[in-house]
Amino acid sequence: MRAFECALRIMRGNVVFLLVYIVGLSFMGLFMAQSLSFPGTDEMLDEKSAAFSVVDRDGSALTKGLKAFLEDRGVSVVVEDSRQAIQDAVAKGQTDYLLVVPEGYGEAFREAALAGEDEPQMEVVYSYYAAEGALMDQAVAAYLSSARTLVLAHPDWTLSAVAQAAAQAMDQRVDVQMISTNASVSEADRFVFFLQWSTYTLFAGIVVCIGLLISTVNRADVRRRNLASPLSYASYNVQLALACAVIAAAAVAWTFALGLVAFPDAVQAIAPEGLALCALTLAVYASMALAFGFMLGQFGISALMCNAFGNIFGMLISFLGGAWVAIDLLSPGVQALSRWLPGFWYTDACQKAAHLSGGAGLQDVLTDVGVLVLFAAAFLAVGFAAAKRRLQTSEAGGNRAAEAVTV
Repeated sequence: MRAFECALRIMRGNVVFLLVYIVGLSFMGLFMAQSLSFPGTDEMLDEKSAAFSVVDRDGSALTKGLKAFLEDRGVSVVVEDSRQAIQDAVAKGQTDYLLVVPEGYGEAFREAALAGEDEPQMEVVYSYYAAEGALMDQAVAAYLSSARTLVLAHPDWTLSAVAQAAAQAMDQRVDVQMISTNASVSEADRFVFFLQWSTYTLFAGIVVCIGLLISTVNRADVRRRNLASPLSYASYNVQLALACAVIAAAAVAWTFALGLVAFPDAVQAIAPEGLALCALTLAVYASMALAFGFMLGQFGISALMCNAFGNIFGMLISFLGGAWVAIDLLSPGVQALSRWLPGFWYTDACQKAAHLSGGAGLQDVLTDVGVLVLFAAAFLAVGFAAAKRRLQTSEAGGNRAAEAVTV
């Protein structure tokens, strides 16, 4: 078992990849799953009232209508029309929004609207540290915009009629009601979310480790030593495959055991056959990632490229597989695309296995697992084709040249 031990030594020298991808990121998924909660609520939505002050130096029907409009949306605070009183009101926090209307504002507003000019400005003071003042300012702008539209539509109207019509227009509101779903997340749901999160951790970790291992043992100098050794080619490949299987099995065992330990109630909530199918799905998915890493290694890519492929494809498979965002929230085109990637079938199998009731749904789970097997077989086929090419040509890794040296 020299080749087997050598492969494990290579992985021990690169154990940081296993620690980062399999162990570290699995704890991240664990924390996210534990914080997953959608509790029901009986709270109603209330509109927060802001304290406002209007120093009206104009006294026109338009500004009086504006003040009445604001009184329906906040609490009026009287402030004396003096510089000292205005400064004290704002500095001491007596009011959230203070509006100073200059003399002649109503008529100037009307004339500017009819002439197509900008409306005259008012002095506005509010704090940028709270949202109440900004919301009141938006309400004032909306009221004046409605009044400007009415002036343009009815030039013969008085300011009193404009103010009354603007108040009626701004009084239109949408009825809102709270729909209580009383939804809550069970331990089984958290366990399934953790397994779905593992879509990325398992794929990236196994692909990087297996790809690095295969590319290392496929180097020309290593191939020369293997060809010169008494170890048969078949025995060498079996030992290498066994080492890869040990790495994948360790990743699966760690992930599944961590989920069971972190969510012990899931063992009670999920049927035994459901847990067994979850473990089977996890193992087959890891085998698919192993086959993908084997394929990358046979192409002779570097460790840096293994990291890139593992991370990029891992995130793509996870996102389109529904591990991070529910499939139902994606567009129909993206949903159709997700079915061409293994992540969709993995998450679907985990969800159906966790909610398995008797024999109902067993065929659907096995169908999803079968699709994952097909993905693994496809990656293996490509990997074997690449390996055959490496043996038959001197350009793909120098293996034919290495064999010629030993003859």
